[in-house]
Amino acid sequence: MVQTAKANTGTLPQISSGEFDPRDMVDQVDGYCEDMAAAALQNLPRDEYYDHSDGEDGGIEEQKKQRGWLGKMGKGLYRRTVGSKKEAAVVKTSDGRDDEDVKALVLGCRSPMACESGGVACQSTEDMKACRSVLSLMIKQMGRNLLSGGNVMNVSFPIQCCQPKTTLEIGAAMGQFFHLYMPRAAAATDPVERMKNVVTCFIAAMPLTSGNFLKPLNPLLGETLQVEYGDGSQLWMEQTCHHPPVAAFLLEGAGKEYSASGFLQFSVGFGYNKMLVTPQGERSVHFKDGTTITCDCPNDRILNLFWGQMCHETLGVQTFTDAVHGIRCRLEFGNPHGRKGVPSDYFQGVIEKYDSVNPDTAGEVLSTCEGSWVGFIDFAGVRYWDIRTTQKMPCVTPSNILKSDSRLRPDRLALEAKNIPEAQEEKSRMEEQQRFERGLREAVHGKHTSR
Repeated sequence: MVQTAKANTGTLPQISSGEFDPRDMVDQVDGYCEDMAAAALQNLPRDEYYDHSDGEDGGIEEQKKQRGWLGKMGKGLYRRTVGSKKEAAVVKTSDGRDDEDVKALVLGCRSPMACESGGVACQSTEDMKACRSVLSLMIKQMGRNLLSGGNVMNVSFPIQCCQPKTTLEIGAAMGQFFHLYMPRAAAATDPVERMKNVVTCFIAAMPLTSGNFLKPLNPLLGETLQVEYGDGSQLWMEQTCHHPPVAAFLLEGAGKEYSASGFLQFSVGFGYNKMLVTPQGERSVHFKDGTTITCDCPNDRILNLFWGQMCHETLGVQTFTDAVHGIRCRLEFGNPHGRKGVPSDYFQGVIEKYDSVNPDTAGEVLSTCEGSWVGFIDFAGVRYWDIRTTQKMPCVTPSNILKSDSRLRPDRLALEAKNIPEAQEEKSRMEEQQRFERGLREAVHGKHTSR
């Protein structure tokens, strides 16, 4: 909990001899830093308003809000982060249903964690407060660094705003529905049916990796994670690059009738009261008959970072491709046709036969699909996943894990025990060690550049 800033008396603390004692300034620095952080958020330029007249209503005036300076800056950041190009719609036209019918379909099968407007809402007010205290805590760190003669800009992310998990551990949740859908996909002789089960498996896992509003710990280079699932399948993960952060993974089914592999990478940008996460990784599922289905990732957005109900949305287009059989499934998230009252977690898509020579052109539709990534998915009206009836399988820690495993990190263990000072100290120590080792590598091999 942030303490109330002490009053500024305008004089420096004195010791009995009348000399200045810098050690007594720590409390005052904390107070000044809290005031600076509050001013950074509160003393913003006021948004401008203009009068708008509607001639049809006899010139009745109303005030409409212009985009403020921060909004304009956020819009520019958004464009530079995700680009201004909009992908062509996957489903070209509406199917003729009323918006109320679609709304009833979506709201009838929905996670209790869902946000009314769409996506997953933050369930904890304490987590929201922690997320919003980052600025104040980092300014306080800068003040302490200044007093100690250290680098003012060398600031570690406050660990009390983190959760006691790494991004590897969160990523491991993606495999908790493999036991239901991947064996069916492996046994399917119809490529379309196989595609339906693979798509369903990944959509069903999306709520499992959502809702992590407290920042996860960043894995160190070479950090690993081993997981065993309830059906005997196994997962191995490793952080193969620190900057940009890249994690590789391999998941093998219990009977080795399928495997999944790939890498996870993402970049982060900020807009007006929101954070934009752009995944750049690729995932592939391999089957014994030689078929491989690859998929990319849609974009994520965290809304209301500083005020309002914090929530996580998924937007954009995701594509699953079976190059062997020339079919793909394209999903468009974010309520594609803008149906009134329908949450943004609603998506639509098609499975289609496509032309490998002209992949950008629309193909022959083999099946339609729709759903909500916080509730269900239907293919041609047949339900394949329903969050109310589908049970995820447990994932456990193997008896023998490597010393580099995420769950053995000293800062994670201290944070889990709620020992914040020790956790922050260990986190800072590990980060310093990583920077030192990176310097040694760059001295020999030069700076790393992503491909």
